[in-house]
Amino acid sequence: MKKYTILVVMMILSLIVVGCGNSKTDQEAAPVLVEQEPSPERVKVVLYFANEQADALVPVEREIDKPNDMVVALVNELAKPDKLNPVIPEGTELIYYQKDGDTITLNFNQALANMQGSTGEFIAVNAIVNTITQLPEFNKVQLLVERSPLTTGHAVYDKPLVRDESTINK
Repeated sequence: MKKYTILVVMMILSLIVVGCGNSKTDQEAAPVLVEQEPSPERVKVVLYFANEQADALVPVEREIDKPNDMVVALVNELAKPDKLNPVIPEGTELIYYQKDGDTITLNFNQALANMQGSTGEFIAVNAIVNTITQLPEFNKVQLLVERSPLTTGHAVYDKPLVRDESTINK
């Protein structure tokens, strides 16, 4: 039994000596890598802005972060004009939208009704309609201001509008 006790004590001592060593391992010297977050997915969209003469629309391709809601993203992008003339009045906000088959109803705040002249109105309305109808699920756009049909000094837009390719300067 004495030999057995001596053997156990020696094994414990050797484990202590080996375990308390001062050597560095390769794992300690390895650099820590910081994983980068993947960049958000991007999508290309086409927006329509007024040309330099403000008498026709020009398609502008933009790359944006992939949105959760494409309709809201397109309207917001129209509010950020490129180097071209703005198409919707400053302060215009989309309050809500509603889908009904291939028709979408866009309800804006009162600022949308503050368009400059009949040509400006024509350009703004067609810029919104042509931008939204590029989405495959929509063929018609109904424009509302504070839940009523868009009414300006030049027209009442009380019916859904369709895409008008003739307004685009290609």
